[in-house]
Amino acid sequence: MKVMQEDLLIAIGSQRGKMLVKIWEPDGPSRATVFCIHEFAGSADDFNYLAPIMAANGYKVVCPEMIGRGRSAYFGDKKYYVLESYLRTLGVLLEKYHGRVNHMIGSSWGAIIGLVFASVIKMNTGRIILNDPCLQSSGQLDELRATIVDGSSREFASFDDVVTYLKGIYGIDENFPRQRIVEAATGKFIEKDGKWRLAIDPAVVEGVQANIGTDYNAYPHLEKMQVPVLLLFGKHSAYYEKEKMDAIVARNTHITCVHDLDGGHAIPMLTHHTALLVLGFLEARQPSFA
Repeated sequence: MKVMQEDLLIAIGSQRGKMLVKIWEPDGPSRATVFCIHEFAGSADDFNYLAPIMAANGYKVVCPEMIGRGRSAYFGDKKYYVLESYLRTLGVLLEKYHGRVNHMIGSSWGAIIGLVFASVIKMNTGRIILNDPCLQSSGQLDELRATIVDGSSREFASFDDVVTYLKGIYGIDENFPRQRIVEAATGKFIEKDGKWRLAIDPAVVEGVQANIGTDYNAYPHLEKMQVPVLLLFGKHSAYYEKEKMDAIVARNTHITCVHDLDGGHAIPMLTHHTALLVLGFLEARQPSFA
C-alpha cells in the first residue's frame, strides 16, 4: 500500500487555509473510498491502526485533520469553528476524493459531524459507521467538554506523561496495548520548548466553553437514515442509551448497534476486533426487506 499526505485548500467565510489529508491507497484497484473523521481533539493519526488494515483489504482510506487541529490551519476565531464550517469542509473533501462507492466512519464528535453531513447534505454514501457518538446533549457530554477545556491548558513534561493522561481520560486498563495509545497521541499533541500540549487552536476551545450546557439532538438525523448504519459503543461508554437505541433499531432496519466492545470512550477504533467488525459491515450484503 501507499501512504500519502496532501494539503487541501479550505475557504471558510473570508478565511483561507490548508487542511492536512492523510491517504492510504491499496496496492490494487480500490473497492471503495472510506472517509474517516476523527474525534473532537483528534487528528488524522486517530486512524493509524484501522486505516492500514482497510487499505490491505482493498479500500482507499481518506483521513482529514479537521481545521483547528493538529497540522491543519488555525483560524484563531471561534466563529469559524461551527457546524456549518465543518460541513463545508467535508463537502470540499468529498468533492476532491470521492470514488465510485463512498463510505464514512466517524469517531465521537466526528461521528456526529459525519451523521449530520450525510443526513443534511444527502451525500451519496454507501455505508456509515459511527463510533461512540453522543447523540443528545447530556451531563456526560458536558463532562467531556470540560475535559477538553482542561486538557487544552495542560503541559506535559514528557510523551510518556501524555500517554498516561490519555489512558486515564479514555478509561483504559493496563491490558490495552500501549502502542495503540502512542499512535493515537502522536497527532493529538505537539512538543514545544520541552513541553507537550494538545495540538488545537485555542479558539476551538473557546467555542467548547461557550457551548457547555447547550442542547442538541442528533437522533432525528439517525432515525431518517436510508443507508446501512453501524453504531459502535464500548462496554463502558457513557453515551449508549439502551432504550432510545433499541427503539430506533426496531423502527429502522438500516441501523445496527454493537454496544459491548472493549475500552472506554472512542477507543474501539484502536482494536483488532473492531477492525474486523468494520470490514465485515462494509462487505456484508444488505438484506432486502421489500
